Amino acid sequence: MKLLMTHGYMLSGTGSNVYVQNLCRALAGMGHDVHLLCQEPNLLSYDFVNGHYRVSEEGLKKLGEKPSPFPGSCSVYQPEIDGLLPVYVYDDYPGWRAKTFLDLTNGEFENYVAKNVAAVRAVLERSGATGAVTNHSVPGPSIMREALSGTGVPYASIVHGSCLQYVARKSDEYMEIARDGLSGATSIIALSNHSAGTIAEDFPKLAERTVSLPGGVDTGLFRPDALDARVTETLLGGPGRGPEQAERLRHILEAFSERGSADDLAGELKVLSEGYEPRRHDADAGVRLRRLLDDDTPVILYVGKLIHSKGVHCLLSAFARVRRRTDAKLLVIGYGTFREGLEALTLALSTGNRRVVELLAENGRLFEGGPASPMEHFEVTDALLCDAEGMAADIEFVGPLYHAELARVLPAAEVAVVPSIFPETFGLVAAEAAASSVPPFVADHSGLREAGGFVGHGLPFDTRVNLEGDFGENLGRALAGYLALPPKERQRCREIVRRNSVEDLSWGALAGRIAELARSPRRLDSPASR
Repeated sequence: MKLLMTHGYMLSGTGSNVYVQNLCRALAGMGHDVHLLCQEPNLLSYDFVNGHYRVSEEGLKKLGEKPSPFPGSCSVYQPEIDGLLPVYVYDDYPGWRAKTFLDLTNGEFENYVAKNVAAVRAVLERSGATGAVTNHSVPGPSIMREALSGTGVPYASIVHGSCLQYVARKSDEYMEIARDGLSGATSIIALSNHSAGTIAEDFPKLAERTVSLPGGVDTGLFRPDALDARVTETLLGGPGRGPEQAERLRHILEAFSERGSADDLAGELKVLSEGYEPRRHDADAGVRLRRLLDDDTPVILYVGKLIHSKGVHCLLSAFARVRRRTDAKLLVIGYGTFREGLEALTLALSTGNRRVVELLAENGRLFEGGPASPMEHFEVTDALLCDAEGMAADIEFVGPLYHAELARVLPAAEVAVVPSIFPETFGLVAAEAAASSVPPFVADHSGLREAGGFVGHGLPFDTRVNLEGDFGENLGRALAGYLALPPKERQRCREIVRRNSVEDLSWGALAGRIAELARSPRRLDSPASR
């Protein structure tokens, strides 16, 4: 099948980016010819990509090509969009002027849509695609509907969730744009039953054409025998955060005045964050990771964005409560605008700097560039400060690792945590941890509840942790209970979650279902949609 697909972003760094990467790889592996529009700059570094093109008003220009080992193919096209990248949640993107959709002017939005419509039409003409897939509900489906009008080519729309939560639900105009685009889709693909329910709530007339297809794990890449300590040799040097930034943070907190304000502290941390490239691993990540891998102490792992809504501050609270009982270490892998806030929180808790801890806790999102608001599910108490004393020595933030490196590190963890406090479409990180034989604990809400149910089936405990009451305490209790199990029992748990991930969440069947939905209005039955 010749399949056209749109995704306005990159192919790594976020859940939806990784999802699209793996979907294209799986489709090419099944023999399909995929024609993807996205903004990934390093396309030929991906094994499934055959050709790299730019699409502009002058037409299509080939930028490079290479063979791939797959029976199908994937050609990728970068639409020229005048350097402005609209996003759902603000972050810095090197080489781009990023603005949230909610901050776009009418002219900026109309120009973005027009450029993409023209690009889709150009790629359709070149590819001869007979079906199409869009990613995200704003504005991908609307772009596709306009571009395919009159062609007879059907399209299915994958709803990842963040665009509904962060954009459409906050704007009547964007909600109508989403409704218009999704109304033209032959099928709407939700990544969990929770996400399907959200779509039905926002668009009740579209519920009948919505199908839930959870999963999407590369169980060949993420596997227990992928552990390879030699990967640390490739994680040295570079423009990421280094020891100088760690030392500078210590000086900032030690010298911070009792009269200093939250804005003063946020300003200091902002300057600090501008001194390194956040999307690259820390300059000394390899050294610190090797130290963890060579140690026999259990490792608790977090992988994901470092923003307030992901709940890493709750994990820090939980870790403070359990570290002495378990001798565990905490490894935090990821990047985001809240990183320096989390690093500061870790150091302030560790040194008993209550003044800074309270400023951080009371102003939360201010330290990721948002409005001041208290950290959710986080309470500063004497007991927490006592438990946290000296804990910075047991916590490693190493910056982001991308899939090739992450898969070789992940199996070293004893347990993973997905502590997000904001609704999630599914829980891809939890599924990837499970595929690596690492049991994940997840916050008990939204699509995470569903992911926890899939990977945790058959375990002697519930992987889903209640947010009610003290989430940090609940999470700490769950972690301590698991780490107290005998080694043989923990090994049995590792085998269970691996088996569940392979049987229920692998890409093999999922990609085939999506391809069929892209060329047909017929809804396919799946265990999750019955």
